[in-house]
Amino acid sequence: MFDRLETEHLILRKAREDDLEAVWKNIWSDSEISKTMLWQVTETLEDAKDRLNRTIEYHKTHYAYFVCLKDTDEPIGFAGIKEIFYTEYEETGICIARKCQNRGYAKEVVNALKKLIFEDLRGSRFYYSCFHENERSRKVCLALGFKYYNTVEHIREWDQYKHLSDAYYFDYVMYETEKRKMEEKIEIIHFSHVIFS
Repeated sequence: MFDRLETEHLILRKAREDDLEAVWKNIWSDSEISKTMLWQVTETLEDAKDRLNRTIEYHKTHYAYFVCLKDTDEPIGFAGIKEIFYTEYEETGICIARKCQNRGYAKEVVNALKKLIFEDLRGSRFYYSCFHENERSRKVCLALGFKYYNTVEHIREWDQYKHLSDAYYFDYVMYETEKRKMEEKIEIIHFSHVIFS
């Protein structure tokens, strides 16, 4: 089990008891964020404590993480994946607190999950889903090269909200192609530096 992932600005790590106030304030109590997520708002800090205890146990046996600012270790989101078919994974929810949105953090999280799937777990495909009306989430995956897969109607369990969910995919060949292009770009930049220095 990979307990910690790192990006330029973020740490993806397992939940801890001392995360309670921050994760409740930043995420779980936010009714605006929950509109396009599958989870229900946690109304009180006491309820959040119960939820955190369940989350800590869940994190122990799953590829699930709190997303934390690298500088402060403050939890500002969550993310995770699960294997749905042999070598094929889907995200189990990616969320960034509203106060930290529009900073590129969601892209960092998705790229960290891509690396986990394709390099560490030897996965073949990564599925990313979002509510059809969640334009911001859709833009994140499309900007990272994901391709449209399908649209399915779902009913959210806790409030029976009927909605469309759009699924996108990224596979191993796409990942290796992307990685090779990045390496070539770095090589060109390095070569140009040598020439002009």
